[in-house]
Parts: sequence; structure tokens; C-alpha cells
Amino acid sequence: MEDAERKMNQLYNDVNAIYGMLGDIQKQQGAHTTQIESLQTSVTTISATQMRHGNRLNELDSAVAGVSDQIKEMRVTQLRHENRFTEIDQRFDGMDQRFDGMDQKLELIMKALNIGAN
Repeated sequence: MEDAERKMNQLYNDVNAIYGMLGDIQKQQGAHTTQIESLQTSVTTISATQMRHGNRLNELDSAVAGVSDQIKEMRVTQLRHENRFTEIDQRFDGMDQRFDGMDQKLELIMKALNIGAN
């Protein structure tokens, strides 16, 4: 009987120790739950930030595409101006040639009239 009582006490002590351990496990699980909730909040915040960054990058991409189109238009305009300036330069070259011809004629006329240049 004494042996049975000792075994009963041992079982009672073991059950109490198990309940004590379960209490510690429950506290640890509660701490883990709090940490997981905190991490979940952080992940949600990071996800929202990344979504805002994605939206902003899309806006910037659109803006860069608009600037790229404007630069292309400006290049086309510059090419038209370059062509126009080339045409004007050619006209001035033609006028220079005409003036050179007039200078030669004037020199011949002045030579024929025996007039010196001032």
C-alpha cells in the first residue's frame, strides 16, 4: 500500500509538473502570438509601402515616356531648323557669288572709266 501511495504521489507531482510546463508553454505561445502579430503588421506596412512605390514608379515611367516623346519632337524640330538654315546658307552663298560678280564688273567699269577706289 505504501508503494501505491508513493506512486500516486509521484503521479500527482508529475501531473502538477506537466500542468506547470503547459502553463509555461502557454505563456511562450502567447509571446510568440504577440510577435507574429507584430510581424504581420510590419509585413502589411511593408506591402502597402511597396504598392505605393510601385504606383509612383508607374507615374515616373509615364513621365519619362512623355519627356522622351518631347525630346523626339524637339529633335525633329531641330532637324527641320537645320535644313532651313542650310537652305538660307545656300541662298547667302548664291548672293555672295552674285556680289563677287558685281564687284568684278564694277572693277572693270572703274578701270574703263579710269576711276580709283576710295
